[in-house]
Amino acid sequence: MTSHPYAQDKRDSPYRTERAKLSLAFPGALPAHGVLVARGNILSPLANWLIVDLDSGTMRRAVTRLRAGTSDDPTASVIEQEASGTLTDADLGAVILAANRVWADEGRSPPAPPDRTDALCSVVLLDADEARHAFGSACPSPQLVELLDALAEASGISARSGER
Repeated sequence: MTSHPYAQDKRDSPYRTERAKLSLAFPGALPAHGVLVARGNILSPLANWLIVDLDSGTMRRAVTRLRAGTSDDPTASVIEQEASGTLTDADLGAVILAANRVWADEGRSPPAPPDRTDALCSVVLLDADEARHAFGSACPSPQLVELLDALAEASGISARSGER
């Protein structure tokens, strides 16, 4: 496992919150320490999730479909496709360093104006009871997202399966 410490320098940011305040439509457990990128489209029920679990050194991709919950099962989405793989120590170290740069960024600059698109991208950093969650029509923290996309592609775990 990598020796790079994770999330030691967390600056105050409007994107930093308590993990309990996160509202994500992912139907499953998220890692205690990790990174999540979610891409979806407000006109489509599909979403693509890329999740890195820093404790286990794994990367997971899931495609979810929104559905109407019932009183017996209020789950808002279900996993339709799923794939996972193990990251090398070097790759895991690169993810940690990139995520640490995001944690250390105050993130007070205004987001870029949205393009004429209905695509949404969400980036979440998880560290036990804390989270940093930013989203928009363009992916926040583009260097981190590009790194995760490259690692997923190199590992054969496509981050963009199905509809985008």
